[in-house]
Amino acid sequence: MTITGDVIVVVHDEDADDQELDALTGQLQEELRQLDLPDVVRAAATGATGGKSGLVTALGTLVLSGGFSVAVLRSVTRVVQDVLRRTGARKAVLVSGENRLEIQGASKKTTEAAVEAWLRLVADGPDAAPGGAAGPTALEGPTGDA
Repeated sequence: MTITGDVIVVVHDEDADDQELDALTGQLQEELRQLDLPDVVRAAATGATGGKSGLVTALGTLVLSGGFSVAVLRSVTRVVQDVLRRTGARKAVLVSGENRLEIQGASKKTTEAAVEAWLRLVADGPDAAPGGAAGPTALEGPTGDA
C-alpha cells in the first residue's frame, strides 16, 4: 500500500538557538535522504515584510513528499527517534493529513505502540476514523523501556 501526500516532520528543542536547530534539521534531512525518499526538503515560511524574498526556511521543519510504503514511513519514525536520542532534542511531531504523532520522552514500549497506531491511521486514510480523529497526539513520560 502506498501512502500519498506530504509528511511533515517538525523537531522542537527549546534549549537550542536558531543555528543549533538549523544544524539539527540539516542532520535529520541528510539521514532521511538515506532512506531513498522521493523528496525531503526544508519547509518554507513567509519572510519578513520588506525582505528580499517572501519565503524563508522554517527552522526545524522538513517536508517529505511523494508516495511512501508503510515500511518506509516506519523507517522515517525510527530515524526521527534515533536523531532525538542522539542529539537530545526535546520533541518531534510527524503529521500526515489529519493524523499527528508527537514523540516526547516516552518509554520505548509506549513510543512503539503509538507509532504503530499512527501508521495504521495514516495507512487507512481519512475514512478510517469517524469524524477525522487524529489518532495519538502526544507521548510524554520518563525515558526508558518501562
